[in-house]
Amino acid sequence: PPGILAAHLEKICNLEGVSVAKGVIPLVVRASGGSVRDALSVLGQLLAGAGDDGVSYDIAIQLLGFTDGALLDDAIDAIAAHDGATLFKTIDRVIESGHDPRRFTSDMLERIRDLMIVDALKDLSANSILRDLPDDQMERMRNQAARIGSANLSRAADIAAEGLTQMRGATAPRLMLELICGRILLPIGDSGESGMLSRIERLERAENLAPMTSVRSSEARTVEPKETTGSTQAPSESTHSKVDEAKPVAVQPTSAQHGAFDITSLRRAWPDIIEDVKKRRRLTWSLLSASAQVLAVDDTAITIGIVNAGARDSFIRSESEEILRNAFIDVIGLDRRIECVVDPSIDTNNPLARETRTSEAPTDKVLLSGAALLAQELGAKVIEK
Repeated sequence: PPGILAAHLEKICNLEGVSVAKGVIPLVVRASGGSVRDALSVLGQLLAGAGDDGVSYDIAIQLLGFTDGALLDDAIDAIAAHDGATLFKTIDRVIESGHDPRRFTSDMLERIRDLMIVDALKDLSANSILRDLPDDQMERMRNQAARIGSANLSRAADIAAEGLTQMRGATAPRLMLELICGRILLPIGDSGESGMLSRIERLERAENLAPMTSVRSSEARTVEPKETTGSTQAPSESTHSKVDEAKPVAVQPTSAQHGAFDITSLRRAWPDIIEDVKKRRRLTWSLLSASAQVLAVDDTAITIGIVNAGARDSFIRSESEEILRNAFIDVIGLDRRIECVVDPSIDTNNPLARETRTSEAPTDKVLLSGAALLAQELGAKVIEK
């Protein structure tokens, strides 16, 4: 079994004093197909091509021909966000880095299989099946599986498996890979059962965010004309005229509020929106995650409260309104203008803000500039020259 073979190889490396990076042993087990003899042969080849610091993960990927995990994560994240531009750029990176499109498709299919297992186990520990995955990778895959959904995962696996069998003959493998990804991104063009399930799953997600206030308000307005007609003692002609005038009033709010969102549903979706903003621009994510909240929503705009004027001004100067607007569109399908106001009452010690502060290591290359940091934490204003 893979678990026993991996433990055996790690024991051999420790006895021989060989340094092997984390994640290399699972690659050796995969390449050997479960054979102990082949696993030892593959491990020996890796040690022969290793440097003074041992076998690194990058060297193992290059020698064994497997796909870099970062490329797979980028591709899966793009599928989850329905971001075609990022997905096709990832394919270009795959080709430019010398990876085989067939191997990438096979590895992507295996990753989708792993996501289906993670999605099926839900809150249970998936380590009982996916034993070789580290905890951070498992948590990332749980997030990806939740964003994609079981129906979309099943459909994507079918498309990838079918495309993998067609990657032969005179057709360019890159072309087939791009067509596979294009079909995965467009479930609306699939009239089959899997495409219909995928569309239903998307609709159910959007419906879970829709408010119930529109139904209640429409029911209240339809009852009001009945009370008016019952309390008045005017002639029948005037009664009919009042009823006729009340009919469009009862129908109009329902159509006007169809697909509306209330403040509760937006705040419930706020963590997912912030996560989508993080992939678009880290500066915008830093400004919003630690010191912002949704205050109001109407038919034209979404009002965002930011804790101080400095952070608000930095948000506006960086043209982050469009970033946040696109995140609302992709996550919940709501297209509104973004308005920012200062609201000092926002709690900056919420769990999302604490997570932002702890996740930003001091050595991270992608940090706020000095001006933006002062604006966020102290409310400073930049004086233009």
